[in-house]
Amino acid sequence: MKTAWKKTILVAMVLLLAGAAVFAGGDKEKGEKTYKFAYVMPFAQAWYAYLSDAFNYAAGQYGVDTEIAISEYNQNKELAAIEDFIMKEPDMIALGSVSGDSAQLAAQKCNAAGIPLVVENGSLAPGPGTIVSDLEFNWTLLGKMAAEITGKNWPGSKVFIVTGVIGTGPIDMFLAAFQEEAAKQNLTIVGIHNGEYQHEKAYAITQDLIQSGRYFDVIWANNDTMGQGVIQAINEAGLKGKKVILTTNGSPLCIESLKKGELTGSINYSPGFHGLLLFLTMYRYITTGATPEFIYLPFKYITKDDMSGVMHWDAANAEQLKMAEEYLKKQK
Repeated sequence: MKTAWKKTILVAMVLLLAGAAVFAGGDKEKGEKTYKFAYVMPFAQAWYAYLSDAFNYAAGQYGVDTEIAISEYNQNKELAAIEDFIMKEPDMIALGSVSGDSAQLAAQKCNAAGIPLVVENGSLAPGPGTIVSDLEFNWTLLGKMAAEITGKNWPGSKVFIVTGVIGTGPIDMFLAAFQEEAAKQNLTIVGIHNGEYQHEKAYAITQDLIQSGRYFDVIWANNDTMGQGVIQAINEAGLKGKKVILTTNGSPLCIESLKKGELTGSINYSPGFHGLLLFLTMYRYITTGATPEFIYLPFKYITKDDMSGVMHWDAANAEQLKMAEEYLKKQK
């Protein structure tokens, strides 16, 4: 928890500077061009605290100035931030968008201004607007993998899913792939409920599930914050060890819960590594004029007994930056 607070405080400091229209970055040799990258980020806490920390770390290492605005996952605020950044004329803009439609509108605005746009952790709806790269998870593969893990380890089980925000591209793709693979694995999905990435909602949803008497073997949560809510409800009901709890994320909270035996497993990926790749993708484009159209982020399944190759969330360091540089080189 101390680490999470540290990240939140760090992002708050970044936002304070951003509010004053101050760009923060590393030093350049006198006479060299200093690039300016802007980033419209959905939230300031948890996942995005680690992501922005790594993004700014990489920018500092490369001597690039950065500014971050928070949209609170609100389309109006998102587009207002895009328009504000366009007025400031950065070299590139990155966007974590609330929807493919909103990203399309943002792309049109950036195209008209002649500013390259990168979308991260989202999608782009059809339309005249174009982006230079889409950096995201292969959500279809993630959903398929989650169902495969369930079928392999708990064949014929009854599964309940506490999702992120239903109606957003990533979650819809995850669910469609999970349901398709679940049918092949002979799994029964007994419920899908929208937890909106919130601990309290996941806790209440799991409480209601238990009190309803509906039987389930396995419960999936689409992030570790919701996973903690599920764990709390399961423990309070005296069901610890009697139900399989799985998450996607692999956060520091997840690692601790795995060690305690409260969480069975998690598909692990790192927002910090994500932040490094986001910066590197932008830097590659602005310096070479080309970058892969799609860049998919790596992930793997971890358990208490197998944490080999865990992707830690705190990636603001030279070792992780080197790994991200090598990973990007392999992308086509």
